[in-house]
Amino acid sequence: MRIESIEAHAVLVPLATPTAFSTRSIKGREYVIVRIVDESGASGIGYTYAGDSGGLWLQIGIEQLLAPRLRGRSAFAIEESWEQIFRDLLLLGRRGALLRMLSAVDIALWDLLAKRARLPLRSLLGGSLDAVAAYASGGYYRPGDPCDNVTAELERYSELGFTDFKLKFGGLPLREDLERVATARRTLEPDNRLALDINNGWRTLEQAMEAIEALRQFDIWWIEEPFQPDDIANHARLAARSSIPIATGEIEATRWGFAQLVNQHAAHILQPDACVAGGISEWRRIAALAAGHDIPVIPHWHANLHAQLAAATPNCPTVEYFALSEGIYNFERLVANPLTVDDGQITLDQTPGIGIELDWVAVRNHAIAEATPGSLMKSVDVPPEEWTIEDRRMSLVASPADARLTAPHSTTGPRDG
Repeated sequence: MRIESIEAHAVLVPLATPTAFSTRSIKGREYVIVRIVDESGASGIGYTYAGDSGGLWLQIGIEQLLAPRLRGRSAFAIEESWEQIFRDLLLLGRRGALLRMLSAVDIALWDLLAKRARLPLRSLLGGSLDAVAAYASGGYYRPGDPCDNVTAELERYSELGFTDFKLKFGGLPLREDLERVATARRTLEPDNRLALDINNGWRTLEQAMEAIEALRQFDIWWIEEPFQPDDIANHARLAARSSIPIATGEIEATRWGFAQLVNQHAAHILQPDACVAGGISEWRRIAALAAGHDIPVIPHWHANLHAQLAAATPNCPTVEYFALSEGIYNFERLVANPLTVDDGQITLDQTPGIGIELDWVAVRNHAIAEATPGSLMKSVDVPPEEWTIEDRRMSLVASPADARLTAPHSTTGPRDG
């Protein structure tokens, strides 16, 4: 069965409340959705996260670079297509934007394959679980008293049955952040687990060790992304010295990138993101690599997708979950069938494919639309940090397939978190 068409849609979903983590703040999130249709009319969808800017750039890249290489190819030759595209476009990138584009396309092809098989993705991959463990992720820096915010959020998640949690850390002076963690420990039950996410915020090994020594009293589950992702040497030094497990990998890509983390003993937990690392094809290879070294994989974000993968991956003990009501991870504002949580677990139904049904009206309403000549002047007159969400959204168009934006170009790259 041949691939007939590939379309991409860049969308911007604003955050209602200003939100920050250790290294930066955000006002909205941009996603790129891919839809692939085969010659029978069957379709699959995939997606990736572009940070707080860059969605249209990825959309155009998919349309101009990946789509021409996929049209007419077998829709079933997923890994073969992955290899060819990766090698063809090697000069354009081995991580980052190109891998996010390839991830979205790869996910769409797996979705199409599972739908044609009339199976949920997890069943297609050999899994049998209908529920997976999840931990509640949050603790972002927002207006209000930092400790009161932590208490209120943890209480809301506890009411949903969660017993494992993660907070942001490193955005305040160490003493103030330690008080947030102490507040969390007082709020939670003694046997609840608590991880901390640094978001690449520590600059030196000494800074990291000072914080870890101060955190020993709080029984921390893991420390996430302590350094810049390419600083593998300091990750390895910290992993060797830390009394708390080290987790990383959410911005890493490909089996080769993760092999460096494994070979240099740079992490106790790997956190591949299928929307970043190269799609479902590459995520499975990374999970297998980790399994061969008895390393757990705990994927970053995207529980709607990763719950399916966790259900078919023995060394994936839990997935990261955000309640849409918290207004942090807001992809589900584009989804017609949001996840169901029961007693802190994500329950999975028998929906074929990756299990995501998009609300195409919502996709259209959040489309990044075509800019006007006047709006382009903003890139000259106003510095990027002062652009608003509406500066990038401009005016909406009637059809998501026609959404385009000649955007002011930010001086910063895509931002996860």
